[in-house]
Amino acid sequence: MMASSPKIGISLDLINRHFQEPSRNRYESRYYWDELYRLIAAAGYDAIEMPYDMFWMFRGGSGVPMTQYCVEVKFGSVDAYRAHLQTHGIERIAGLHFDPTMFMRNSMLEFYFGATGHFAEEAVRYAAMAGCDYLNLTPTPPVGLIRHYHQVGDDASGAFDVDFLARTAEMINRLGLVAQQNGIQLILRHEYWSLLRGDKMQGFLASLDASVGLDFDAAHITISGDDPAARVRAFDGRIGSAHLTDTAFIDQDGTWKTPLPEFPQDRPTQVFRDPGEGNVDLQGFYSALVDSDFDGWAMMSCRQTRDPMRAILRTRSAFNRLILAA
Repeated sequence: MMASSPKIGISLDLINRHFQEPSRNRYESRYYWDELYRLIAAAGYDAIEMPYDMFWMFRGGSGVPMTQYCVEVKFGSVDAYRAHLQTHGIERIAGLHFDPTMFMRNSMLEFYFGATGHFAEEAVRYAAMAGCDYLNLTPTPPVGLIRHYHQVGDDASGAFDVDFLARTAEMINRLGLVAQQNGIQLILRHEYWSLLRGDKMQGFLASLDASVGLDFDAAHITISGDDPAARVRAFDGRIGSAHLTDTAFIDQDGTWKTPLPEFPQDRPTQVFRDPGEGNVDLQGFYSALVDSDFDGWAMMSCRQTRDPMRAILRTRSAFNRLILAA
């Protein structure tokens, strides 16, 4: 009997709305996204993962299709947007990624948990309307950002962290119930700069409903010092989704503790590289997913690029060389 294989799509995180060219005026233009969809389809991808980014609702960026509000302003309805994607070769939105980091912006925990819970539930309901299979959730902001706003040093962080994670687990379990009611799987991103870095995630999962899955991001796992394939095998009963990301970054200076860890403040480099441009064993990672009979979504993810159109071709090249070979 043949092993199951992951379904392959591409994440629109290759459009970094906050740190990347082109100008905001182009992002908010419909022609920019229409060209992107056509090129994604031409590269052989018919499914996408979409960041659900509340930044654009608060700033009126209706041309950036990353909230329900933006889509309805530009297209009239979610169904009309899905039909528009299909005319450009994108058959479906496989899932959404919701990152609450933008709500960690002051010392008010009530604001953070209130805004995160409210908009994450909105994202779940939108995911159901958009025909998605899952919502990928970043469970905590980067450690350094939390420490920055709450002035908690590493030597005194124990009680704060316990309380923060307890409230996070409570919020995730509520969100998981909403997800189940809407036919969406809730999946947690395992990020190396998270308050749940390393082995902390395993204990945290025990406090969550069994329906909550775990996302495996090859670059994050590699930077944390683990082998992505071994990590998949250790958690094969909890795999919800995967991200085929790449890196050559070695965190020798505690970059994970800084407020903006994806862009190290002490050197002119980035944490991520486009797939095939780093040293992550993507072939071994993908093979481990197949060996685990994982038949969910594995997303090609380009978080380095300054040129999204070029990154699409890079990603297809990496897919042909590494994934098809596996």
